[in-house]
Amino acid sequence: MPTEYNIFLTGATGFAGGTILDCLAKVHPDIRIKALIRQEEVAKELESVYPNLTAVVGDLASLPLLKSTAAEADFVIHAGGDDIPALCAMIHGLASRNRGSDAESHGPQLLSLTGPRSLIDLSKPITGSLDPKSRPWSDITDAQRILSVPEDRIHADADQAIIAHSKSRGVGTILVSPGQLWGQGKGHLKKERHAAFYYAAVKSRGRAFVVGDGTATWSWTSIGDLGDAVVFLMEQSLSEEFQGRVGVNDKGYYFVSSGDLSMIERAKAVTERLGLREGVESISAAAAKEIHPFGHIMWGCGERVRADKLAELGWRPKDLDWKALMEEHGGERA
Repeated sequence: MPTEYNIFLTGATGFAGGTILDCLAKVHPDIRIKALIRQEEVAKELESVYPNLTAVVGDLASLPLLKSTAAEADFVIHAGGDDIPALCAMIHGLASRNRGSDAESHGPQLLSLTGPRSLIDLSKPITGSLDPKSRPWSDITDAQRILSVPEDRIHADADQAIIAHSKSRGVGTILVSPGQLWGQGKGHLKKERHAAFYYAAVKSRGRAFVVGDGTATWSWTSIGDLGDAVVFLMEQSLSEEFQGRVGVNDKGYYFVSSGDLSMIERAKAVTERLGLREGVESISAAAAKEIHPFGHIMWGCGERVRADKLAELGWRPKDLDWKALMEEHGGERA
């Protein structure tokens, strides 16, 4: 990929964004990266670690800064959460580059991280069980359904607003939706995410637990594979050889997935690793919520997804051993 491209990244100090920055900087050491950083001392630290990084000091509320920086970028990667005003500002900046061309002809310009929790119907009781009638979601055959779920679900309002605004401004946007993330972060700063909460709860209680029978199943991927997939999609988007192959907007939702894992499998693995004598305990969704505000969702729900679009483009996950990722660098993740 040519080195003259300018990339703008948000969320660079976070778990996912930091991994993306590290992967991008190492795979393309000559590419020019601008990253939004809140604190000047952190900005200087990251610039010393990544020679091809220029920090832009500000935050997601700095809308004029986001717009002007995006207007100078060839590609924007957003790993800063469901911040609709910030994303709209960057879309406005990108639109100023397009000179009236539509999103399809111009190709992908923005990649934003989202998640499959939009697929969970929280109006139904949380039982901790896998619905035997359910099937995995495909980002090819279920693309329309994924982007038309009720807006009150997690991520759904942001996903739909981003796509609608991108279409109205002629900007091509990709939404990347990883399964549950495993492994230690690859970035310079934040190494762990909320997967550590379960281990802490088990240690505190002295016993592993599941909601209901624990057959609720999440698809998962490693944090390293997420970083790799994001860089891969950026490369395909900017490559003349692959122009037109990467879908945008209504056709631009991409799952990243390596496998499926039930809560009972995770609980048994933690029990074995910690050498606990008691077996796995079954608790209610309400009890899980008392342990953690989102415990009933993290441990009582699940969605299985298939990264069919990435597979069509030729991408494959590299990290396939979830137990190794659970324990990577002495970690306690489940």
